[in-house]
Amino acid sequence: MNRYIFIFKFLLLFSLSVFSSASGSLAQTSKVDSLLIGLEKLGDDSLKVNQYVELGRELLGSDVKRAIFYLDEAIELGTKINYKKGLGNAYNSKGRASATQGNFPEGILHFQEALKHFHDINDKTGEANILSNLGSIYFMMGNSTKALELHFESLKISEQLDNKLRIGTSFNNIGTVYQKNRSTMNEALTFFKKSLEVFKGINMVQGMATASMNIGEIYFIESKYDSAIYFHQLALELSDGTLDAAFPLTQLGEIYASLGNFQKAFGFHRRALDVAEKLDAKFELTQVLIGLAKTQRKQEDFEAAIITLERAKLIAKEIDAKDELVEVYLNLSEIQASIGDYKAAYENEINAKTVREEIAKTSTEKMIQQLRFESELDKKEAQIELLQKNTELKNAAVFNQRIIIFASLGGLLMFVIISISLFRNNLSKQKANRLLQVQKEEIHAQREKVESAFDQLKSAQAQLIQSEKMASLGELTAGVAHEIQNPLNFVNNFSEVSSELIDEIELERAKSQEKRSETLVSEILKDVKSNLEKIAHHGKRADAIVKGMLAHSRPSTGEKEPTDINALCEEYLRLSSHGIQAKDKSFNGELFPIAIATEFDSSLPKVNIIPQNIGRVLLNMMNNAFQAFGNTDSQSYKDRIRNAEIKPTVTVSTKNLGNRIEITIKDNGPGIPDAIRDKIFQPFFTTKPTGQGTGLGLSLSYDIVKAHGGEIRVESKSGEGLTGTAFTITLPS
Repeated sequence: MNRYIFIFKFLLLFSLSVFSSASGSLAQTSKVDSLLIGLEKLGDDSLKVNQYVELGRELLGSDVKRAIFYLDEAIELGTKINYKKGLGNAYNSKGRASATQGNFPEGILHFQEALKHFHDINDKTGEANILSNLGSIYFMMGNSTKALELHFESLKISEQLDNKLRIGTSFNNIGTVYQKNRSTMNEALTFFKKSLEVFKGINMVQGMATASMNIGEIYFIESKYDSAIYFHQLALELSDGTLDAAFPLTQLGEIYASLGNFQKAFGFHRRALDVAEKLDAKFELTQVLIGLAKTQRKQEDFEAAIITLERAKLIAKEIDAKDELVEVYLNLSEIQASIGDYKAAYENEINAKTVREEIAKTSTEKMIQQLRFESELDKKEAQIELLQKNTELKNAAVFNQRIIIFASLGGLLMFVIISISLFRNNLSKQKANRLLQVQKEEIHAQREKVESAFDQLKSAQAQLIQSEKMASLGELTAGVAHEIQNPLNFVNNFSEVSSELIDEIELERAKSQEKRSETLVSEILKDVKSNLEKIAHHGKRADAIVKGMLAHSRPSTGEKEPTDINALCEEYLRLSSHGIQAKDKSFNGELFPIAIATEFDSSLPKVNIIPQNIGRVLLNMMNNAFQAFGNTDSQSYKDRIRNAEIKPTVTVSTKNLGNRIEITIKDNGPGIPDAIRDKIFQPFFTTKPTGQGTGLGLSLSYDIVKAHGGEIRVESKSGEGLTGTAFTITLPS
């Protein structure tokens, strides 16, 4: 089940403090009417501001436009009387309204305005709340780094205030950001457990339920079913009777289906359906139906699973839940393929791919929108500074005029006073002129800053294209980078142990001299020193790994240099082999190990090339050669390997042709079909599944070799008895 939208919901509920129940609409209407009646009786403007804010908050869950109207009234009146506390609350609620409508840039502006007002009155609780809200918005915009920075800043303030509710909220939100990445699941679990403990301490039921669901979700992903059942049962007890119960009920149904207890699984699924249908919660109903269909599929009731998924598909289309729609199409495709309806399975596979492309396009558009928004934000900040400078200049001009008036009045008394006044006026004018010159220079600098921001936006768009070109090298780097985790784990472990040892020293030193054991203190200090040496050792290990990776990912200088082609081929063959295995150690296990052979011509001269660019070409070709053995669906080819008729081998050879040199990367894989052989160098053409290839690798390789005055040709054999592909690169020597 796709959990990110569900996670966003809880993250916003906590961060923005919007808690509601299914049966609250009538009570809400009554409260709105009561607030409107009370508003007419208020005489104090600051109380009216608070009443407008309360009206806006009350209407956020039912009538956003009306809520914004009352919040604007609060802002107008609050600005008039300079009531910063009310303005901070009004902008905070207006930011929540923008977030509810999906207008995140506008929400950020409102929250920043609220933060400024809370900062002016030193309201730390208000600042912590706004920082958490900003973190939630940046997370939904895809900027996890900025989101973590803001959530940790909010946590720091909350801990200084010892505000348990805000501390628990920050722990939950930090865990939510970490949960987005599979590599940081352990960190997410740690923060969710901290959040649960804090909410238990203050008996915050909704907080305990949310933290329990998040913990159960992680254990479910990791197939730790006993722990997942425990925490989802806890969440269910805390949220039973509310819409939030739909998720743990669905998860419990899927878990028990995985354990083979279908009777119990369907019991939980029925309860989840009742909750979602009773409250007319279409998004939750879509997820509940997907979970039910998975259980029906595990029971091999394919007909019922298809009916359930068709219902989920209609609702997902209605509410534009694209992630859920992809999951529906994929499940339908797999079920229909298993029952032999290959046409329908293929159609649903195509539908899933189409929706995925829409999601990817939307994601790219959001990234560009965020870059534009940040550029516009810089422009607005520059404009604000310009307005402030203009105000200062106007104030200086008014001051000069006053001096002139006072000097003229003084002239009626005596000539000496007039002379002194004129002298002072002259000095003031000079000062004003100097100030004006400084302001002009600052205005010019701000204008350059705005232009620089626009250039950075264009540069960022160019980098999006460059990132496609670096896809293969980035993939290799990501595969190798996991080796950094071992030294970092040592550093973390020895740091934690050293901290505990220092605590023991402090406890021992706190004892009286008679009871203190200096021998024990000395031994502990030796252990601390030993730990520090180990930390330094493993830190250097991590540093060496990072420097090694950076050396292979550094951008090209564009300058050619004499290069040993044999050494270059050997280096990138080793990197490709290690990178493929690091990315997936179980890669096509039945076909491995793959043999590696080299046939290097020792008479090869050094060739004048750009090493990084030709290295990327070699890496791309070698990766394709290794992956050829894992991307085949040919059963006859696999049978020939099992029968030892073919031994999977990648061969790299070089040859001196006099005025040219030749590099060949060859595999004895299943070959390239004739139908697509002429298309492989076309930009964006790929046979890999969506998300696993850009289709630019061979196109960019072709361009790089052409830029060096060389050529690439491909020879491939496919079919019964004929296997293998060879890419040959020729370069002028």
